[in-house]
Order: sequence, then C-alpha cells, then structure tokens
Amino acid sequence: MFGKIASLLTVLGVGLYFTGWIYRWAYFSYFQLEVTTLDLPFESFLIVPIQVFLGNISSGDISTILRTIKIAIATFIIIIISFKIIQFFTQELANIINQIISWLLRKTLKTKHHRINRTLLSFPNFQPVNDQKYDKVLINEIVIVTWLLTALFVLGQNQGKVDAIRDSRNETSSLPVVTLITPENKLPLGRKIDDTGDDPKVGSFRVIGDLELYEELLLQDYNDKTKPQPLQIIWRLLIDRDGQYYIFPSLPKNAPSNAHPPVVVIQQSDRGEYVVILSPEAAP
Repeated sequence: MFGKIASLLTVLGVGLYFTGWIYRWAYFSYFQLEVTTLDLPFESFLIVPIQVFLGNISSGDISTILRTIKIAIATFIIIIISFKIIQFFTQELANIINQIISWLLRKTLKTKHHRINRTLLSFPNFQPVNDQKYDKVLINEIVIVTWLLTALFVLGQNQGKVDAIRDSRNETSSLPVVTLITPENKLPLGRKIDDTGDDPKVGSFRVIGDLELYEELLLQDYNDKTKPQPLQIIWRLLIDRDGQYYIFPSLPKNAPSNAHPPVVVIQQSDRGEYVVILSPEAAP
C-alpha cells in the first residue's frame, strides 16, 4: 500500500513540476528571457501549477477552472479513442500478418523440398499471430502518460502566456511598480530628479546594437503620468534574481497581443548604491 502511495506521489510530483516548468518557460519567453538562466527555486515549479489549474479564484474568475475541466474531459475522451484505435489496428495488423503466413505456407507446401518446408514451419515467424499477446498494460500506460503530458503542456503554456500578457499591460499588471535610484553616472538609463525634459542626453556611454531602441527607452525612462491613462508609462519589476533587477515599461491595455515590452537588466551593487522602491501601483 505504501509503495503505491509513494508511486502516486512521485507521478504527481513529476506532473506538477512539468506543468510548472512549462508555465515558467511560456511566461518568461514572452519577455524574451530563458527560464533556465534565472535559477528559480525548485519549490516554485511545484506551487505554480495551482495558478495553472485554478487561476485567480479570489477575484471570482472561474474561467481558468472551466478551461481545466474542459481539457481534462477532452483528454479523457481522446485516451479512450486512442485505446480503441490501437485495439483496431493491432487486430487488423494481426489479420494481415496471418494472411501472409498462410499464403507463404501454402506456397511452401506445394514445393518438393520437404526439408525446407519443415524448417519454415518450425520457424517462429510462421506461427499464427495473436493480437492479444502484446503488452496491453504497457501500451495503455504509454498512451495515458503521453496525452496527460500533452494536456499539461497545453494548460501550462496557455496560462503562462495569458499571465505574461496580463502583467505586461499597465492596467491589469499584478507586478509591482518600481523606482530605481542610483548615483549619478552609474546607469546609462535614467535622469536627474529635476530633469524631466523630453530631450535626454546619451552622455559618454557607448552603445552596441539597436541604437533606436536605446533612444526610445531614454524618452520613457521615468513614469510619465502627464499623458492620458492609456499612454502612461509605468515601469514595473519583472523579477529580482541573482543580483539582477529585471524591469520593463508596461504596455497600454490596448496594445496588440503580439507586442512585447523591452526588458532592462540592471546589475545590483554590492555596496548598497542602489535604492529600489516597490509599490503595488503608481502614485497619483
């Protein structure tokens, strides 16, 4: 009994970890980040599937639960259909093989070489094939595991993308608003508190890559609340891992579904030079 419980817990743990990994992969891929480079704790991959299966129940949203139920029902039906298809094809394959064996036996019996006939008749491949002899349990388990992993992949990938799009939009994001304060000339982005003009200077920094993207970020490197609500620029903290801040300017709610915000990676200082202020929402 304890062995079965242990096996069940192992399978459950593998399923949860797989779902959590797919969710994290889909979520951070939206922000152009590789989940393998973030060194996330193992436990987080086991907790994330709760979000994948149940969604945000506290807000009264049951759409995620309904989607999970639909996929579970569809997976169950597909597994049953797969069993029927495998059974049908194994029977048909056995019939075809037996017909070929019968035809070969009839041909060999008509020959005069009796020694060859006896040798062929004693060969195992010339015995009738029984479609019931294959390992049904093993094949059924392979089918079940395959379709379950497929369902978990679909759930994890879909929820990861949905949550990433939600968090990238300013009006719906659950990520904290971030304020990063650094000493002067320590960061190529940002400006002095009393300098909120529309013509920031690049300074003496060297730039490699997309210069237009860098200049675009210079124009929106502070939360500009003077613009209408849909056009406001709010910087948010995506994640803080391994001594690095991953921050980005959130997108407006009406941004295209294929729009991705640029992510700025800032190396933390071990001398306490940086001050990070987090808030659930931007100040009015």
